[in-house]
Amino acid sequence: MATQTTKFQQAVQSSVETTSISVADRAVGAAMIASGVGSLVLGIAIVAAEANAGIKSFLAWNSGVGPLSGKTGVSVIAFIISWVALHFFFQRKAVSLTTSFIITVVLVVLGLLLSYPPVFQAFAG
Repeated sequence: MATQTTKFQQAVQSSVETTSISVADRAVGAAMIASGVGSLVLGIAIVAAEANAGIKSFLAWNSGVGPLSGKTGVSVIAFIISWVALHFFFQRKAVSLTTSFIITVVLVVLGLLLSYPPVFQAFAG
């Protein structure tokens, strides 16, 4: 008796083939989104430092550099933590590079908008 596949089996096999995302794509997607998270955290840190003098003094990790050292330090820490977390999350869930790219662009644009002087100076206290 010849083995024939049903339409359901064909549909399952087709969907598995179209949603297979390589391990490298998952790692790249995690790194891309993490870079967007780091950019957004930098924008938030800029606005927070302008809005609150206590945060501005807390972010002055180096007296020669001022609060910029803390702003970039916090954004790098956020990048690393989100990269590790997304790396492990993407091992269980397939996210295409297109989706990762769109999320990254949105996060980077938000971070850039928050670092734009008219925006963060509006929060200056």
